[in-house]
Amino acid sequence: MTAAALTPTSVQKTYKPSTGTVGTPVRLVEYFAVITKATQADWVVGATYFPGTIINCEGYTIDGSSNGAVDPITYATSGDKVVLSSSNVGTEYLRVTCLE
Repeated sequence: MTAAALTPTSVQKTYKPSTGTVGTPVRLVEYFAVITKATQADWVVGATYFPGTIINCEGYTIDGSSNGAVDPITYATSGDKVVLSSSNVGTEYLRVTCLE
């Protein structure tokens, strides 16, 4: 199967509060997405679902047997792709942190 662009079934946005700062403050926002992953290297378009400057991505896939594994996530500015790199398929839980 060929890798393809995926559409999340759910995306939640949370602003990360700050209690203090030194220097120029930044506004952090965290997105939590649920995605059905079909093949290795499927991706999500960053600007569409995670607007802002992406600074961190973490993913975890739970397969049909309810087994889970960390999915190494990469970000490619070419095509603005958040790539779900592992060969695990199933329900992907993705956390993306951005500067807004």
